[in-house]
Amino acid sequence: MKKRFLSILAVLLLLVLMTGCFGQNASESDLEGIDSGVTTETQMPADENSKTEESTDGAEGTEEMPESSTEEVTTTEEAATKEEQSASTEEEKEVVLDESKAVKVWTTASTLNLRKAPNTSSEVLKVLKRGTEIKKYEEKDGWALVKAGDTAGYVSAQYIAKEKPADPTTARQEDTTASNKEQGGSKVEAIPGQHRNPNSAVVVIDPGHQRKGDSTKEPNGPGSSTMKARVTYGTTGVATGVTEYVLNLDISMKLKTELQNRGYTVYMTRTGHDVNISNKERAEYGNSVGADAVIRIHANSSDNSSVRGAETLSPSSSNPYVSHLASASQKLGKCVINAYCKATGFKNRGMKTNDTMTGINWSEIPVTIIELGFMSNGEEDKAMQDSNMQNNMVQGIANGMDAYFGF
Repeated sequence: MKKRFLSILAVLLLLVLMTGCFGQNASESDLEGIDSGVTTETQMPADENSKTEESTDGAEGTEEMPESSTEEVTTTEEAATKEEQSASTEEEKEVVLDESKAVKVWTTASTLNLRKAPNTSSEVLKVLKRGTEIKKYEEKDGWALVKAGDTAGYVSAQYIAKEKPADPTTARQEDTTASNKEQGGSKVEAIPGQHRNPNSAVVVIDPGHQRKGDSTKEPNGPGSSTMKARVTYGTTGVATGVTEYVLNLDISMKLKTELQNRGYTVYMTRTGHDVNISNKERAEYGNSVGADAVIRIHANSSDNSSVRGAETLSPSSSNPYVSHLASASQKLGKCVINAYCKATGFKNRGMKTNDTMTGINWSEIPVTIIELGFMSNGEEDKAMQDSNMQNNMVQGIANGMDAYFGF
């Protein structure tokens, strides 16, 4: 019995010892697990944190642009914005004026736009009337940097002069009075702008076209809803390769000299090729200087290379804008074409009426266009480049002007 009791006691002690060991191991394991969990959340190693962030960026990158790409796009946009801002600043920056270079000048056009930049698409700051005194600081590419009052900007250099223009009405009245006295008090016939004294006749020569055309539209006449290109390039000689705008200016400059030698006062709408003067503006210039007549110099072209000859174009009596100028303009056209063809031997195609020309429809004085000849005809094209023929062409036009004015 005693042995059996001791055996049972030994078994119980052994169970107690075994239970104590298992409990301790479990508790330690649990603590390690808790400590490890805390460490995982609060003390994650740096390399693991980096991987997690990279993984997160990568996941966002499937929906949004990766960070490096976003920076590149942002940089490009910022560069473009800076370029735009730079261009805007260039356009809007205040013009620096050197007063030591200032020259006093006057405007000669009836109205002259003062623009923010030297181009026709720039903002108009002011509209200056004829005879406005302004300061000119520099001139480049047909534009003059000027100051009108407190406003600095750019105007077309064609329409400013170092002398103040006379009042057209007053000048004509004075010339007519002087002429009447010389003629013993006789009165001038009622032909618009006619004077018996050649020195009192004012002629505007408009060399047609320019080096670069301008397709910007302008009204075909006062109040017109019909819009036409401001100015075109013109045609080109089939045999010589000479452009029309060059031929027109060559003849116009020689004609200016000839008319001045005959006592006329002559104005030119352009004296160079690198200008941008619309047909409407050319007509307005003639109005502004008090001209008595305008002669517009052009050359013709046709798809038919056999077509040849010269002609003049003047407004008809039914012209919706300048019908009141029809009679005088047609007389001018007839006088010029007849004398021109007589001097050159070119075929006389006569004076024709045309009501579609912007440069005619905006005129306030007698006007005609002379088409010198056909540059599409090889023989005529070459003839118009011959120096002797050009002298004949000039003499013929000048003789026509004399006939118109009755000199």
